[in-house]
Amino acid sequence: MRNVYAIVTTPEIRACCDFYRRALDARIVFRADWYAHISFRGWELGFLKPHQDAPLPVFQHTTTTRGLCIALETENVQADYEQLVSRGLAPLGPMREFANGERSFALIDPAGTVLNFVEHRPHAADGPSA
Repeated sequence: MRNVYAIVTTPEIRACCDFYRRALDARIVFRADWYAHISFRGWELGFLKPHQDAPLPVFQHTTTTRGLCIALETENVQADYEQLVSRGLAPLGPMREFANGERSFALIDPAGTVLNFVEHRPHAADGPSA
């Protein structure tokens, strides 16, 4: 296997491309009316218009994606939060810190996909690692 990436089925292909370019400086690898493919931070993501009249069966039976959440583990979630807010994007509530040391916030794209930005930090009770 060379690569694995999710394909989000949505009628909002253009809006999704614009969102990811604005939010994560994504590069558009391919864009057509029926499909777009982006690359960001070493990852890839596709967007497919539902109910395609295409020769491949996978495209003929697609329905709009619902309930997808993508976790983006980052080294500095505070910097990501501040950057997204400065670009005019509205996270789903404030950044939260959990008892296990994890810090996170979420953002939703035009297709309804939830992006969970998360930073894992050592838990204070765990003490220094040996």
